[in-house]
Amino acid sequence: MHLEKIKPRRVYEDVLEQITKLMSKGKINPGDRLMGEREMANALGVSRTTLREALRTLEHLGLVDIKPGGGTFVKDQNLNQVISPLALALSVEQNSFHDLWEIRFSLEVTAAGLAAQQATPENLQYIEAALREMLSCWSDHALFSKADLRFHYMIAQASQNAMMSRLLQTFVVHLYEMSLKAGYSRFRHDREGVQTINEHTEIFEAIKNRNPDQARLSMQEHLQGVRRDLDGL
Repeated sequence: MHLEKIKPRRVYEDVLEQITKLMSKGKINPGDRLMGEREMANALGVSRTTLREALRTLEHLGLVDIKPGGGTFVKDQNLNQVISPLALALSVEQNSFHDLWEIRFSLEVTAAGLAAQQATPENLQYIEAALREMLSCWSDHALFSKADLRFHYMIAQASQNAMMSRLLQTFVVHLYEMSLKAGYSRFRHDREGVQTINEHTEIFEAIKNRNPDQARLSMQEHLQGVRRDLDGL
């Protein structure tokens, strides 16, 4: 019998799970202001740094709006559709990396092609902004990984397929971990970030130029490179 070692969860994932469960059960509703950072951190028994990490993840998901000095508010959308049982399952189960990777690969390659056909000018601005952010924070792996995740999520949104962007939302924590790990591996042979930024730029240019075949191909080649980096760890 082959057993695998249990992988420790990050504390912020537990915080994220608890908050999203309250949302999905209707205990926190659209427009509600969450309790203050200090009060919430004390109630959860975590540091404010850990809490901020969870809240930033919720913000990346599009579930909350963080207003500096004004608090954190639940966004006005159908949260029961966004936070599906799949999202909660992914947050608590040890998932097969191979299975998750296949879903990500299929989803993002298709989304890139659709984005090249249907992205609005506003979608293109958001994708380009994420690309610029990646370029500006290459040396900080954590910030770069979050900008990278935002870049890919903005492409899913640009596909104009609501189910695609919602599915990508369910994987957000796991995709962030993938990006972070791949970044450490890639840094060894791409210290200035030239290759990585060029790959993302090619994806963006193909979408902007309304070339779905090239957008799919560029995304496919990029993700295959990410997979090689992960396999090399």
